[in-house]
Amino acid sequence: MTPPAFAHRIVTREEDIDDLGHVNNVNYLRWMLEAASEHWRWYRASDRDGVGTEVGWVVIRHELDYFQPAFLGDTIEVVTWVPTVTALTCDRYYEVVRLRDGALLARGASTYCVVDRATGKPRRMGEQLRQLLGAPEIVPRTRAERLFPERPAEIRRAIPVR
Repeated sequence: MTPPAFAHRIVTREEDIDDLGHVNNVNYLRWMLEAASEHWRWYRASDRDGVGTEVGWVVIRHELDYFQPAFLGDTIEVVTWVPTVTALTCDRYYEVVRLRDGALLARGASTYCVVDRATGKPRRMGEQLRQLLGAPEIVPRTRAERLFPERPAEIRRAIPVR
């Protein structure tokens, strides 16, 4: 069973707007990260055993699809949830919705690796940590990587290499 989702609200600001008059795409990723951090704080508030104090999270992959623009003053809700984990990672999903009309602006996914705070190295999820995350389903999977084409040999640089 997928644990409940978590919602984080944002009101777009002047500094979010690009030269096309809408929210710059990089802000959607920032909002996703903010929502993930707030969701983790929410989980940590119920952490009676202190399991959450032992770990941190490192992103190993982001995916983001954009559907519609947001504009200055829009109230945005980023809904995030963690339906699955592996031995070392958790999968976090996001929907970015404009509240005034319910428009789906973007949808994203991130894969986080659990890291031991004491060593800074990846560590296994463990049952206590999985329970703290709402007991998402355990899935056997290796890290999926997008295949990138070979980089062109010629590179044009804005600033000459010295």
